[in-house]
Amino acid sequence: MLSRLTGVQEEVPEIRARAGDEAAALVRAAARRASDIVADAQQAGRVRAEAVASALVAARREEIALLAAGRSAAEQVRTRAGERIPGLADRVAEYALGRPDSSGSDAWASGGSPV
Repeated sequence: MLSRLTGVQEEVPEIRARAGDEAAALVRAAARRASDIVADAQQAGRVRAEAVASALVAARREEIALLAAGRSAAEQVRTRAGERIPGLADRVAEYALGRPDSSGSDAWASGGSPV
């Protein structure tokens, strides 16, 4: 029985060396994998930042276009109102004075608005 123990004791340095080599290889592989994960995370951060910046630029462009369209629509309403108000004022005055418009009707729809 002691002879077996002697044989195992002689193998211990070799077993330790193999285990050390395997452990070192595992540590190197884990370090490479961790480095890859960090690089992927950094890349994802850059991609995300670029996507956010691109989305902000697109949103700003859309905002500018919508503001321009709104200003244009408002100007069209002001222009149309400026063109129509004198005639409507004349019609209101004529209606208030009890005079029909040139067509012979009072030119007002039911509900009190001009036709």
